[in-house]
Amino acid sequence: MLPSNLDTLANEHPEYRQEIQKLGVWLDSHPQSAIYAKTVAKDLREIDSRILGSILMLLVQAGLLKLTYKVTTPSGVLAAGEFDDPSNIPEKLTDRWDRPFDREEADLVPVFHKVR
Repeated sequence: MLPSNLDTLANEHPEYRQEIQKLGVWLDSHPQSAIYAKTVAKDLREIDSRILGSILMLLVQAGLLKLTYKVTTPSGVLAAGEFDDPSNIPEKLTDRWDRPFDREEADLVPVFHKVR
């Protein structure tokens, strides 16, 4: 993620400047593609989770991150597959042992990906 992109975002949202800068440092130090909001929130506890969520969505709107969704199985692990839109998630999914479960039994997990 280019610093100038984050600077532009910070200039557009000066109320979040410090938080955007902290998130930028975190993103630079975590090269993996998949970014889970829960992980970021644990690592950046000094940022209010509502503000962090707002900033992540601003990064999506700015085209710097892409938002997808994963689904947890009834046992709490992530099921295979990633979806661009929650409405495209099938009604029936399978866990890692190929046991079926209903989407209604599952939680959605937002996953952010760096756009290069």
